[in-house]
Amino acid sequence: MGGAAPTAPELDLKDERNVQDPFPLFAWLREHDPVHWSESLAGWVVTRHADVLEVFDRPDLFSSDRFRLLSPRFTSDRAPVQAVSRVLADWLVFRDPPDHTRLRGLLQKSFTPRQLEINRWGIQKTIDDLLVRVADRGEMDFIRDFAFPLPALVICILLGAPTSDIERIKAWSDRLAAYLGGSVDVADSFAEAESGLAQLVDYFERLTAERRRAPKDDLMSLMLAAEHEGQRLSAQEVVSNCVLLIFAGHETTTNLLGNGLHHLLRHPDQERALREQPERIPGAVEELLRFDGPVPATAKIVLRDLEWRGVKLRRGERVLPFMSAANRDPAVFPDPDTLDVSRRPGRHLAFGFGIHFCLGAPLARLEAGLAFETLLRRFPALSQEAGRFKPRLFLRGLESLRLRWDPGGVA
Repeated sequence: MGGAAPTAPELDLKDERNVQDPFPLFAWLREHDPVHWSESLAGWVVTRHADVLEVFDRPDLFSSDRFRLLSPRFTSDRAPVQAVSRVLADWLVFRDPPDHTRLRGLLQKSFTPRQLEINRWGIQKTIDDLLVRVADRGEMDFIRDFAFPLPALVICILLGAPTSDIERIKAWSDRLAAYLGGSVDVADSFAEAESGLAQLVDYFERLTAERRRAPKDDLMSLMLAAEHEGQRLSAQEVVSNCVLLIFAGHETTTNLLGNGLHHLLRHPDQERALREQPERIPGAVEELLRFDGPVPATAKIVLRDLEWRGVKLRRGERVLPFMSAANRDPAVFPDPDTLDVSRRPGRHLAFGFGIHFCLGAPLARLEAGLAFETLLRRFPALSQEAGRFKPRLFLRGLESLRLRWDPGGVA
């Protein structure tokens, strides 16, 4: 006789238990309902690696242009939704070819290996300065004191925004993150997003106007001057993508640093391996991205009625590829729920895939590698207090991460 059928877990991804630890639910969905209709998310949740890969690889079926194409049944008549959509519709990540091809061709000129290598020393100096400030304390909130200011300062410097403005930028970005991150406990995230976005747009309209009058050696000036096959970015596209770079450039890397250190400290054998063999850190960054990445999922729009993976998808519906679920798929990653910094890197989808592979991935990898190497080298023993993840579905990061160490042992 066979055993009893497995009991389905709570399927609502907005349930607090699933927000804090979604991986048991992802495992159940991969096995029993890999293309799952979620009432609370109003979309099809996709969890298997091969299926998530196909969603990314078929822009002819699954569009990224969600702010132009989303079915009216998923939208609102409220003005904030329309105001937010007008700006986000110009973001590189929410465009399809040929517009995406044109925008990426222009923007990627600002993220060449040469550009990043030029900034390596500045990133290392920022890391050192942040750690010097806290070394004698014996404790810090890693998110507040390091994981946020590091990428925020770096992207401000690269863009050409004054670093003295990072607290204002964070306040505005947090309002937008509540909406884009799929916050589960904000009553009116549309209105919050509109407020934060309006201030970011106004901020960058003023800065880009200054750069037109007096260009500098920064990304803003490069974006204003860049040409690709005889085309340039419009003034609105420059401002919109400055907002994208400042938002994504700190929000996701903050979460990569926080999530990564949190899990590394929960696995002391893996932490010890990196202290003993720091040359493993680049591979460890890939494993930490796979294990619990900063962007668990994104949203695509179905472009035509079709039957796919045994379900009927209708034009205008949302498909939600969960990269974090795909990154724990045992069909691709042996023993996927084990953190193994010696795992051979590759095939994880934390940065997406295909034409929408994250433009800032090399910068995030560089910042994370330098940060973890410096932390482990200078702080010989770190302990953490239990942290909670923010109540968001599409941006995953800790609210805080309290660390302690012996100040006398800091190098």
